[in-house]
Amino acid sequence: METLQMQPSPLTLEEMYGQFHKLIYHIAYTMTKDAHLSQDIVQETFLKAYIRMDTLLDVTKAKSWLTSIARCTTIDFIRKESKRNEVYMEADEEVQSIQDNNPLEIEIEARFLKSSIQENIKRLPLSQQEVMSLKVIQDLSDGEIALKLNLSPSTVKTRFHRGRKQLYSIVYAQTA
Repeated sequence: METLQMQPSPLTLEEMYGQFHKLIYHIAYTMTKDAHLSQDIVQETFLKAYIRMDTLLDVTKAKSWLTSIARCTTIDFIRKESKRNEVYMEADEEVQSIQDNNPLEIEIEARFLKSSIQENIKRLPLSQQEVMSLKVIQDLSDGEIALKLNLSPSTVKTRFHRGRKQLYSIVYAQTA
């Protein structure tokens, strides 16, 4: 006698939500550490799942399919958030420069900022310290730094961007 293998019945979006929304929230929260953003990511994940429901070929793999969508969605949100923060910082810098019309105050703030940056550069890894010092303090171009340190220009750029990001974290942690 032949045994028929029962194909699992497809899950509805409501069933998937009921089963996996806590897992999706956990993934998002683990990556963002932001409860409200994580809730938005859960909604966006299930919206994407609804739109792409036809790509779920094996219902038994719904969990891994959803977690994959959740991770990608979380990364997208993190990227958008970091770009938004950069735009806000640039806008704040422009407003600040418009408000500060006193050249003496500007000079004092610039010296203080430069001193603070020089002090905090010393807290970076050595490879980043070299690049940051040459770029920020000596005002060398990426090409000049690459020649001086015998590195490729792309390595210089990478070290500078990583150093700048870490320097921002250090300064931000001091002010928080």
